Amino acid sequence: MVKKLLLSIAVTAILVLYSSEEIASAQTAATVPVNVTVNGALVITDASNDSMSGINPNINVSLSVTPDLGAAIVTGQANFRIRTNRTTWRLTAQRTVSNAGSTGIADTDVTLSVVKSAGSTGNANAGMLVSPFTALTNLNSIPTASSAGVVSGTAKTSSTKDGTNTNNYFQVNTTYGIAPDFFYSPGTYSTIITYNLISP
Repeated sequence: MVKKLLLSIAVTAILVLYSSEEIASAQTAATVPVNVTVNGALVITDASNDSMSGINPNINVSLSVTPDLGAAIVTGQANFRIRTNRTTWRLTAQRTVSNAGSTGIADTDVTLSVVKSAGSTGNANAGMLVSPFTALTNLNSIPTASSAGVVSGTAKTSSTKDGTNTNNYFQVNTTYGIAPDFFYSPGTYSTIITYNLISP
């Protein structure tokens, strides 16, 4: 029998832009001081479909396994990119209570690996992974009643202007996996993980 494991990744972000324009005039002479302040932009896009239209993507990961002690671990990825001009930011994660159905799968059975990278004009050192996401862990590391820090940002994700948003990204690669086991029963295990990019 084939058992299907579903993980749905919902990614949310905040985009903040503030601008102001002030005009003053005196008799025959006029001055036009223009003051534009950008408070900051926090953007998450789907790494597999990276465009500004892909902000706040929903990325689905489906793992299908046949219970077998001799089979290799089954994995699936959900990768997304972060862009921010904030020098202080955080990526957090929270998930819904899992529904194991009749599968017999526990949250500790599903592994999670988080790796960061960056484009050629991005800065991979703009954020550091927060323990326990610095090593292979499992879904229990993402709480259901509150959020947990995944990446702590200490710099802009890019210091180079990139009008096409092609290479100025900080990327978070998440890999989910499960090892086949004869104690699992056919069915569907599901949970939803929400990643939030916030500042500070």
